[in-house]
Amino acid sequence: MNLTRFIYILFIFFTTANSLGQSSQDISTLKVAQTVLNKGISEIDLGYYPGTLLLHGMAELAMVKKDSSDLNYEINLFRKFETGEIKGHGSFISYQYGGSGVPYMVWKKNTKDLRSQMSEGAKRMFDEQKRSSEGILVPPWVKKGKDQVFIDVAFAVTPYLLYTGLDLKNEEYIETAIHETTELFRILEDRKTGLLHQGRGFQGVGKISEDNWSRGNGWGAFALATLVRDLPESHPRRGEIEELAKQFFSAAIKFQNKEGLWHQEMTDSTSYVETSGSGLILFGLGIMLETGLLNQAFMDNFTLGLRGYTSYIGSDGSVSHTCGGCLCPKNGTKEDYINHPWVYNDEHAFGPVVLAFSQAAKMGVKSITPLKNIGLYCITDSPETPRTYVCTARESDIAWENDRIAYRVFGPTVRDKVGNGIDVWAKSVDYPVLDKWYRLNNEGKDYHVDRGEGSDFYSAGKQMGCGGIALWVNGKPHPPKTFDTYKIVRNQNDKLVFELNYNTWDTPGIELKEQKIIEMVMGTNLFKVTSTIESEKDTEITLAIGLTTFGKQKVHPDKKNGVLSVWEAIDPINGNLGTAIIVNPDQVKDFVSYSGNEFVLVRVQTNKSFTYYAGAGWEKTQHFDNAVNWQNYIKKQVKNITF
Repeated sequence: MNLTRFIYILFIFFTTANSLGQSSQDISTLKVAQTVLNKGISEIDLGYYPGTLLLHGMAELAMVKKDSSDLNYEINLFRKFETGEIKGHGSFISYQYGGSGVPYMVWKKNTKDLRSQMSEGAKRMFDEQKRSSEGILVPPWVKKGKDQVFIDVAFAVTPYLLYTGLDLKNEEYIETAIHETTELFRILEDRKTGLLHQGRGFQGVGKISEDNWSRGNGWGAFALATLVRDLPESHPRRGEIEELAKQFFSAAIKFQNKEGLWHQEMTDSTSYVETSGSGLILFGLGIMLETGLLNQAFMDNFTLGLRGYTSYIGSDGSVSHTCGGCLCPKNGTKEDYINHPWVYNDEHAFGPVVLAFSQAAKMGVKSITPLKNIGLYCITDSPETPRTYVCTARESDIAWENDRIAYRVFGPTVRDKVGNGIDVWAKSVDYPVLDKWYRLNNEGKDYHVDRGEGSDFYSAGKQMGCGGIALWVNGKPHPPKTFDTYKIVRNQNDKLVFELNYNTWDTPGIELKEQKIIEMVMGTNLFKVTSTIESEKDTEITLAIGLTTFGKQKVHPDKKNGVLSVWEAIDPINGNLGTAIIVNPDQVKDFVSYSGNEFVLVRVQTNKSFTYYAGAGWEKTQHFDNAVNWQNYIKKQVKNITF
């Protein structure tokens, strides 16, 4: 973090109460915006497009607060794009120059110091940016002959060229800004719902994705709202823009849920609430109300959305339930969007909150009453409260925990380094540690060191870990690679459920895939696995479910009860760890050792689900002092399990 940013954060910290609190009492909309802004500045790359969105939100907030120190800081921050202290990058030239917040500041405040930076960015984008057959500005990487366009690009082009055109009185820029949004709406409008699809050409030439994706509609809402608010009344296309905005926001309101927010797939209320699209739509909805283009009766929809939003905003400015980077995934179906995961404190999370709550403050909505509790769905708001929790890390790895233990599986981004094994994170506290350990690790405080809460001292690597599987053929295991896709199904205090799909699996004589559903509740060291091995034909195979060992293991196979358990001295510092697998005794074929793993071999029918349990227990907890305690614990669990 550079010195300027650090000083600014300190300034804000001491001039505003940084914590939002955790009660349901009224909270300041400016305070929410400022707290989330602070968090975003400290968390994300400001040079990438989610960073420029956050900076545009910061500009909107500065206009509302009318604080000269905020404005000066913003101007100095934008200058860093020109000096190279912040390296703007991404698919659009506008990002290199600080994004749309720069021309917005120049136009609103006559900021002469930024005018040449703004002008150069606009000229280069107007002259050099690639275009579709309809003249829509698009990224340089779109595939030749595919005629690919997507609604996200309206955010990169419309506000930047609109405000530059207004400041320089350049009608070509203004017309391009209008064309970018209206043409994208024409191409991508869903005639049934009045909402937007995300893109065209990513699943085949001319083919449009089937979604009504929350953030995609949010990008459209953001671009359209800037035109509605700031295109001059005298402009000949003003009436066209107003009608388009009325139609779109009226359609969006129909899909608002009881919390005032929108779901990842807006037409499917069973998909998760998605916060970035919700924030962008609320920002646009506020502008529609402010300009009088929507009846004031819809003010309740706006304030309800703000109230519901607070459940997903932590007291430290963290934001939950934000869809990760997403561009027409897989086949572009609604299901593909629904299965695209949300990420805690994703880089897209912060800007929409700042925009929505700044707009509220501008409209005179100075405070709101949270619909539930602030940060209800943010784990940082209950750091001492035991719960089950599953999260993503390194873009695709999945980690999960309860009040006793934590685990991790690896995704495709690290496939060259690890396998499908299940890693154990031994913890000695009952409260959640995953987010904290990942954050500390990113700060250089490696999670392999015990700082009083436990650590990741168990190395799964390319082995089985605690419960990984392999096909057993000719006396040898053949495991799949890391998982390919995942879906978080349930992530609540009392229970977590998620799905993993292993589609990359080299197996001799047969093609296999696995769908694995993992469940975990409170008060146990075991997690439940429901696995389905898919093949073209129904057949019986032998699977090896494994426990990785390190040379000092005491192994306890129990065919009668379907148990394989291990107690092992890992090292002098971390002491002993117990691991175990529990399977249906009727399926047990044998127990074998192979290359650092202990296996239970089980008979399984392909295309038919089967269940097993796996888990670990660390001696540095109150539960397991020695091997006898671990064995007794497993025996007790067996009595409570039915297959």
